[in-house]
Amino acid sequence: MSDGALKQRNVLVMIVLTIVTLGFYYPLWFLRRRRALNALDSPRKLPAWPFVLLLAFLITEFLAGFVAGVIAPGRRLDDAIGSGPALALLIARLAIGLLILIQCFRIKDILEDHLAGPEGSQGAMMLSTQIQLSGLMTFLFTIFYLQHVMNRDVIPMQHAAT
Repeated sequence: MSDGALKQRNVLVMIVLTIVTLGFYYPLWFLRRRRALNALDSPRKLPAWPFVLLLAFLITEFLAGFVAGVIAPGRRLDDAIGSGPALALLIARLAIGLLILIQCFRIKDILEDHLAGPEGSQGAMMLSTQIQLSGLMTFLFTIFYLQHVMNRDVIPMQHAAT
């Protein structure tokens, strides 16, 4: 992403990558697109820390599962590491999941701002009703819906501007 432009990505390939990498693709998707998303025409910007936190949490959870598998093969995680640490991981998973969902909605807002055009422009006022992305689709499909919108609307707009 050194050129600061978003690139087309096949959503089906993204789904496969998410499964094959055991979820590690998910925070990497955000981190690889953050600079380009922050370069779009929007006052909203994405910080890196939520995605770094997600990546660190996934690594921690993976290592905890691995250690639990070594200590107590075939048993539940809380049997291997204790119910307190297992509960802490569950609470952290929920909190980080909510944080990442909020970031998805922030990206939705960034895309809407960018697609509306410069604030106060004639085109922005005429197209304001056509630029609403689906909150439900963002909630249900997160990065996959957002990438679909980028592929369909944002990237062609960037190519047309160059």
